[in-house]
Amino acid sequence: MGRDIILKNLGSGENYNITLPCVIGRGRKAGLSLPDVTVSHRHALIEEAEGGIRIQDMHSANGVFVNDTRIRDWTVLNPGDFIRLGNTRLQVSTTGGDESQQTVIIHSLGPAHEGSLDHRRLKVIYEITAESAVDHDVASLGQKVFAKLREIFKQDRGYMASFEEDGTLKPLCLCAVNEPVPLSRSIVNRLLRNGESFLLEDALSDAAFREQESVMALKIRSAMCVPLIYDNQIYGLIYLDRSVPGAYTHEDLRFLKSIGCILAPLIENARLWSELRRRYADTVETLKVTEARLIETERTAAYVRLAHAMAHEIRNPMTVIGGMVRKILRSGAGGSNADSLRAIMDSVERVEMVIAEADAFVKIPQPRKKLERIDDIIREGIRNYEHEWRKRGIHPVLSVRSPHVMVPLDAGLFRKALSMVFREILFTVPDGSDINITLRDRGNDLEVVFGEAEPGARLYEPFDPVMRDKPWSLGLFLNIAHKILSDHGGSLLLDPSAQSAFPLVMRIPKTAVDI
Repeated sequence: MGRDIILKNLGSGENYNITLPCVIGRGRKAGLSLPDVTVSHRHALIEEAEGGIRIQDMHSANGVFVNDTRIRDWTVLNPGDFIRLGNTRLQVSTTGGDESQQTVIIHSLGPAHEGSLDHRRLKVIYEITAESAVDHDVASLGQKVFAKLREIFKQDRGYMASFEEDGTLKPLCLCAVNEPVPLSRSIVNRLLRNGESFLLEDALSDAAFREQESVMALKIRSAMCVPLIYDNQIYGLIYLDRSVPGAYTHEDLRFLKSIGCILAPLIENARLWSELRRRYADTVETLKVTEARLIETERTAAYVRLAHAMAHEIRNPMTVIGGMVRKILRSGAGGSNADSLRAIMDSVERVEMVIAEADAFVKIPQPRKKLERIDDIIREGIRNYEHEWRKRGIHPVLSVRSPHVMVPLDAGLFRKALSMVFREILFTVPDGSDINITLRDRGNDLEVVFGEAEPGARLYEPFDPVMRDKPWSLGLFLNIAHKILSDHGGSLLLDPSAQSAFPLVMRIPKTAVDI
């Protein structure tokens, strides 16, 4: 008859009296059947050996561990040794003989091995902490953390996420790219509400998880999830899983929770640092835009003062010339020179009109915007110039290609800008031309396009350096229109490859913009 030994179940406290040789497993034919789904049907064999007993792994799914070291071959067992099969921990005792020989020596690890394990986990904690001092990018830090955790937990998938204000999860880092993470809403709610960690020993034995398609598809058997808690607030979670049942123990969960406590402030600091860098970049960009706008404003103000000064200087001599020509024409003294005098008078009147526009340019008010139908304003502007169109044989045609025709603008000022553009076009396009006017969307703006711009052509504002050698871009009418559009947060754009201010684009925001 074989030798008898006692195995004590450290979880339940139950003692098992077995006779060697004995197969331990979950199946009915095993000599010792254990109620543990992480134990294989024929998991391990214990038998007598010369001077003692020994154990062998019978090709189990989760392996056999003696004193927390996985065995690969026959391994001698001594009284007090610990055996781990799946999630079941057994302790070796004996029967018969001297009582002193039966005393159990409690130890889980030899001194050398215990030091090695502690050192490995402490090293992971140190490396994670040290990494956060030099890497302030959350995603990059997360990838490095997962790499360190894989050294211990061998996870197939990992997920790190933060909680938004509405309780939804925002992914910070995925350990396995392009694979979903099967976190149920109930688990997330429990973790968010209570800061509760969980350990899943075998998903296929848990009815709540067995029905989830993602669990089946990804072959998840073991999983751990712990909260990221900092300053008594739950910021997010860390999730790990494997396709092996019973891969993680409560000791693993406690260690991962410790990692979570360390990571929470590190990740929050990295997130705040990333947010600070983003805001700094946005602020720098805003300052650049503001600086450019101030320079443009100062330049426009200089042109306004110049226009006012020029109008003042030109007005007096033009008034004298106009008065003299009118007097000669009324007296009939012009004789055969009457036609020449009338031509001079036409030029004088044109200069007077330009002077009046320059004065108006100086006095343009800031827009008082409200929602207006921009297509109706454009049609009205076309009708107001109907006499000039007919006289020149020009045919303007408006095409509306946007449903967003209600725009915040100052209708009076926009009509004036439109009038200035029409005046410039009348000086530019040949008689008998067809003018296509298109109202279309461009992102957050609406564009009124006069003519056909070349596909992909880059357009510029009148004062842009690329337009410096285009004297027609400095025309008074164009600059009045550009000033009005700029005050609305929009712009007037020209094609530097063209020979005149045609084609031309008026751009205006669809929503109110503070200038």
